[in-house]
Amino acid sequence: MRRLRIGIIGLGGIAQMMHLPHFAEHDERFELVALADTHRPTLEAVGARYHVPNLYTDYREMLSSADVEAVGIFHGGSHRDSVIAALHAGKHVFVEKPLAWNAQEVEEIAEAAQQSGTVMQIGYHKRYDPGFLEARKLVADMSDIAYARITVLHPEDTLGWAAHRVRRGDGVIVEGHRGAPSFADAVRNSRQALAEGALAPAVDAVLGARRADPRLRLAYGMATVSLIHQVYMLWGFLGEPQHIVHTDIWRDGLSIHSLFAYPTGLRVALDWHWLGDLKDYKEEYAFFGSDQRIYLTFPSPYFRNFPTPITVQGHDGETAWEKRIIVNYEEAFLKELLAFHDNVLAGRQPETGIAEALAHARFIERMIGQAV
Repeated sequence: MRRLRIGIIGLGGIAQMMHLPHFAEHDERFELVALADTHRPTLEAVGARYHVPNLYTDYREMLSSADVEAVGIFHGGSHRDSVIAALHAGKHVFVEKPLAWNAQEVEEIAEAAQQSGTVMQIGYHKRYDPGFLEARKLVADMSDIAYARITVLHPEDTLGWAAHRVRRGDGVIVEGHRGAPSFADAVRNSRQALAEGALAPAVDAVLGARRADPRLRLAYGMATVSLIHQVYMLWGFLGEPQHIVHTDIWRDGLSIHSLFAYPTGLRVALDWHWLGDLKDYKEEYAFFGSDQRIYLTFPSPYFRNFPTPITVQGHDGETAWEKRIIVNYEEAFLKELLAFHDNVLAGRQPETGIAEALAHARFIERMIGQAV
């Protein structure tokens, strides 16, 4: 089995909690040859942890190395510039969601991807989850689906980091429980991180005449960085909706409800709510028919090798029954990286590629654009 020589751009939480351990543990498939991060203390600490000698504070220098044949892009914010640079350098690309911060940016990436001839895979890890793959088969076999519901109750993100040790350099290691911010602080901090600064022009371009609405700015940022998971899962289960019936946003942008319609008459409700203090992440996909009900429940994305249970309800005449299915304990973050390795070696574009990412970006823009 040939090893894929990979360089990493961005050494923050998700890289250290999920991707780097998997690359290192599966060294028969991957060889970590270079790391890049703008924060030198973090770069040096992570380089020492994984024994990677080639360290760069400018990822463009790393991309010029012939020893790097593929890159994992995990930094915050929009990935447009780093992805396009990697594609122009002839590298295969695995990039965490969100691919970019609006559809225009994704279109620019799509053009670069078409010209590059390399493999590009988006980090839609839930689509590689064994529980999802089994649940998708069960949903496809349902005789009728009258209604479906997607519900996310999202605590403060860093509450899920407590089980990990994230190196920041200079001896600083982030670990253990940290309290959630107040609601007002969460609104302000999230808006600044997801809709202001370098990201402001991309958000302005989407919102247009409504760009001064702080509620919409935050909701769009949250949809781009977090609710994108539910959008790509909706595609994975049912494909693209025919149209968006309505979207409602409240709590300054930290509660989002949208209703989607399909040609069959099926309607799907999506609810995403930031509820910061209670450290009990909930994400459920529920499908309701006359004869059967199917539920898929995801654990916190920061818990490695936790199962994704499926609950099936059915009946035998007047007797109702319920079955709970655990497919296995394989980690979705690992499964997608193994798929990337195989896709590169086979020269095969993944299902979770640029075409879907562009459709998702356009869908999110319409969803937030219709908000009341």
